[in-house]
Amino acid sequence: MVGLLGKTTNWEQDVNEAVATDERNAMWGEIPGEIVSFDPAKQTATIKPLYKPKFNGKPVDMPNLLEIPVRFTRAGNGGITFPIAPGDKVTLRPQMRSSENYHSDGDGSASDARSFNLSDMEAFLDGGESASDPIPNFDPDNVHVRFDPDGNFGIRGSKEGKVAIEGAEGNIYDMVARLAEMFADHQTVVTAGSSAGQYNHDLRGEALAIAAKLRAMVL
Repeated sequence: MVGLLGKTTNWEQDVNEAVATDERNAMWGEIPGEIVSFDPAKQTATIKPLYKPKFNGKPVDMPNLLEIPVRFTRAGNGGITFPIAPGDKVTLRPQMRSSENYHSDGDGSASDARSFNLSDMEAFLDGGESASDPIPNFDPDNVHVRFDPDGNFGIRGSKEGKVAIEGAEGNIYDMVARLAEMFADHQTVVTAGSSAGQYNHDLRGEALAIAAKLRAMVL
């Protein structure tokens, strides 16, 4: 005979397993997301979750999440901010308990008993790209703060203490060093006569050209 007869048709352990499974499925963990819009004054965003749950065996898009706090690195009276644009990827992380009281008035008390809920997601800027979209032109030897997607502009630093500041006109340190070398050389040449006059003219022109490049990169 298969199954159970009478009013009881389920084993207690089956019921407990089903309840535990439902509770687990109702809890959210980290998922990738995509910025739809960003409010720089409030540092909150409308975000499209990039996870698609299945209903009746078919993947469906989740609704956009509204007013999600975007977490930037901030501590010790300092911080690092990024210009956030639609399409940027983020990692969505849920808080363990309800967090609206904390975000509204700093009160950490829970408003209800929910946990790991979509309503308590926060966005972190540590990237949400897939493994098929790695960082291009990755520098394996230096710390690299990148200002553009390809890494052409930014700041590099080595463990030996060497630094590069790379802007639209080149490496700032290279240009400043070149200026210093030019003026050092200038002190060793003859400063009188027609040849000296031409040299001074050429030196002045090159110095002004480098100064213009430096000025062009001033933020």
